[in-house]
Amino acid sequence: FTAENNATAEAFVVEDGKFVYVGNAAGAKAYEKEGFQVIDYTGKGLVIPGCTEGHGHFVGIDAIARMLPGFRASYQDLVTTIIPNKMKDNPGPFLSFGWATLDVVKFSTNDYASEIEKVSNGNPAIMMDSGGHSAVCNRTALKKAGLIDEDGHKIKDVRGGEVITILDDNGNPTNIASGFLTDEAVMYVLEQSFGAPLDEAGYLQACQNAVKELNKRGFTSYMDAYINAFDDALTYQYLAQMDKAGTLTANVMGYYTIRSYDWGLPKEGAMPQRVIDKLNRVQSLSNQYTKGHVQANGVKLFADGVVETYTGWISEEYTVPGLPENKKHGNIIWEQSEVDAIVAQANAKGMPVHVHTFGDLACNQIINAYCASPSASSLKIRNSLAHVRNISDADITRCGQNNIGIASNLIWHAGDPDSIRSYFYSIMPKQVYEDGYPMKKLLNAGIVVSSSTDAPCGEMILGTVPNIIGVTVTGLGPSCLDAKPLGEKEDLLTVSEALQCLTINGASSLGLENERGSIKVGKYADFVVLDQDVLELEKTDKTAIFHTNVTNTYFEGKQVYPVK
Repeated sequence: FTAENNATAEAFVVEDGKFVYVGNAAGAKAYEKEGFQVIDYTGKGLVIPGCTEGHGHFVGIDAIARMLPGFRASYQDLVTTIIPNKMKDNPGPFLSFGWATLDVVKFSTNDYASEIEKVSNGNPAIMMDSGGHSAVCNRTALKKAGLIDEDGHKIKDVRGGEVITILDDNGNPTNIASGFLTDEAVMYVLEQSFGAPLDEAGYLQACQNAVKELNKRGFTSYMDAYINAFDDALTYQYLAQMDKAGTLTANVMGYYTIRSYDWGLPKEGAMPQRVIDKLNRVQSLSNQYTKGHVQANGVKLFADGVVETYTGWISEEYTVPGLPENKKHGNIIWEQSEVDAIVAQANAKGMPVHVHTFGDLACNQIINAYCASPSASSLKIRNSLAHVRNISDADITRCGQNNIGIASNLIWHAGDPDSIRSYFYSIMPKQVYEDGYPMKKLLNAGIVVSSSTDAPCGEMILGTVPNIIGVTVTGLGPSCLDAKPLGEKEDLLTVSEALQCLTINGASSLGLENERGSIKVGKYADFVVLDQDVLELEKTDKTAIFHTNVTNTYFEGKQVYPVK
């Protein structure tokens, strides 16, 4: 599969890292000469172009799993066993990631801060959920961040997020912080109360293992959607080091996140100096590190939260009983004038903007900013939205008309088990849930849709290339083939459309469509070998696509998975 107008070819020839011939097998034989390796894969599966992860946090996969205790443990196990053992064996700040949001969100007004405080020996402790949009922490962490007083009373909230308070015995609100945090408050506490979880050697190891994991899953290009999560330069530093050593076997583009609390309180007038400094920092990093296989010029924003914690910004009201009036539509993180200013200034510096958008109102706000940016049309890499759980038809049309890209979580289109489906039905109108994660209508509008997994955030299905294809054509997941597909009016793709999102569209989302993303003469020879022909499986048994494996990944003509 070449990804050039959905065409297939019998053979290709690679020399000096690039495709020099694509066509029939007879034509390829003319290139055979001493030293060439001939691989005959006839009848064994399918070869596709190298794929792009359009929005993820792959350095975090290794960093979190290796360095953070209690990765994906339950809250109860963390409090009763994991934190006490950590404090006994290696006392100090405790940071963990990956518990299921639904385990705690229904009880967000419980006194987690005190419960965790009892087992953390006076050290700051925070546990983020699997999406990174909510967390529970102890009183020490809240005090270090300046959010509570000595008695646990909340002093302030964080712009763009919330410090939830407990209820008294009669169910009435108090001013005592529960320790449950949402959205921007999570990263604020992390920044104020914790240092980087990895030392420099750990960062290097995380970068190396992340690239290996990418190649194993079938990816040869990757967009890091929060490159400055703990340190704004170390990841770039080690990616550049790997590139110089010839061990960076993927193209990597980083996006530097600017938070709403960097702006401060909403106000009219000039952009605050802190935001100006961050935009200048992105430009400085780009000047230093954009070379070879690394790009460092992206700006990332968050426009809302997620629907699981009722913070995705939607036009319909959430149906959670007792939800305050100002929260019934979710979390409004930015003012329109603020995102307009940031997008315009970033674009004027040649920097594309990529924004987390879950709800339709969040999408609308950011599309407004993109359409108003005078420099958007001259960007090498287009402005884009991430996730896009819900979006209006009018805004889909505007994206297509204004060259706005969408990094769609195609793999999140998998049908949910009844237990999860019933939870969503209880917090939002049924149609809002059913219309989640559109795919086909985005492509039909002429939008450049790339595939993203957001790994390791919310990675309930392992984000391999075959799994992504399987979800998009069945609406199911490999472990829940009997689940009901997401929407009543299903929005599935064909295999070739899924491959388009993974390959040429993915390359285009990084500005690399003239160099990579398809099997074409003159392009770099990035390609992936699958052990089944997924184009044929589409005709016979779509669910068998989930049993397809990546057997080999090549980057610029060299096999990088399995590593020789």
